[in-house]
Amino acid sequence: MTISEHLEELRTRLLRSFLASLVGFVIAFTFIDEVFWFIRQPYDRAVAALNADPSTMKLIQSAPFEGFFTSMKLAFLAGMIFAAPVIVSNIWGFVAAGLYRHERSTVKYYAIPGLALFFAGAGLAYQFVMPFALEFLMGWSQDRLGADSYIGIDKYISMIAWAMFVFGLMFQLPLVMVFLMRLGVVTADTFRKYRRHAIVAGFAIAMVLTPPDVLSQVALASCMALLYEIAILIGERVSRERTVDAPSGDGPPTGGSDGDKNVTDAKFEELDASDDAQGNDADQRGEGESK
Repeated sequence: MTISEHLEELRTRLLRSFLASLVGFVIAFTFIDEVFWFIRQPYDRAVAALNADPSTMKLIQSAPFEGFFTSMKLAFLAGMIFAAPVIVSNIWGFVAAGLYRHERSTVKYYAIPGLALFFAGAGLAYQFVMPFALEFLMGWSQDRLGADSYIGIDKYISMIAWAMFVFGLMFQLPLVMVFLMRLGVVTADTFRKYRRHAIVAGFAIAMVLTPPDVLSQVALASCMALLYEIAILIGERVSRERTVDAPSGDGPPTGGSDGDKNVTDAKFEELDASDDAQGNDADQRGEGESK
């Protein structure tokens, strides 16, 4: 395909993704009550666990337009989730055209586990981490400071969406590790050697990306440490299978195999023999002329 054809295909796929997002946005905005009910469940569970007076804990809007624009933002996020299959398929359709067959099979091999891990991380944040984090934070303010919790609706939705995204993103860690071990870039022993460094880095990342409460930070760091160990075990097995299959031609193309080396040597031997034969013919012709 020419550059203009690639650009035309890119324009078409971007247009399809935009239309899918627009349709998802309209559907989500039509059912915004149900979408908002879903996103506020962590808050409702935290309030119920605290057994507090509902009048002391509320989701509020701090400006006349906050509720409307928050609904728009929530509908946009939900619409992107609804349109995700179409968006991902169009991205894959555009990228796959420039990949070799083995590269396409490798991407497909990691795509489904990556999607499953992302939703597992987002579900963990939504179902367990954020309800307990909100319970801890609002309970601390009420018990220690005697303060009521009036949370801006925009800040609340941003916090929940960000936590779900961060947990889903961090759950991609084992996939990246296994991929690197499969390529032979990093070995399982190297990951084991730097295990303590990885755990410290996990806690540092959790402190930066999660809400400022101990529970969510420890939860994310603990999940990353567990996934780190699981990835080492899986990657070690994958690397072992790759080593066993390497003689059959599945190994990397660079470096050369013994078969390729023998073929190359045979070609050089043929060239040397040809040069020797040409040299002998020239000598014979020279001797004939001298006679």
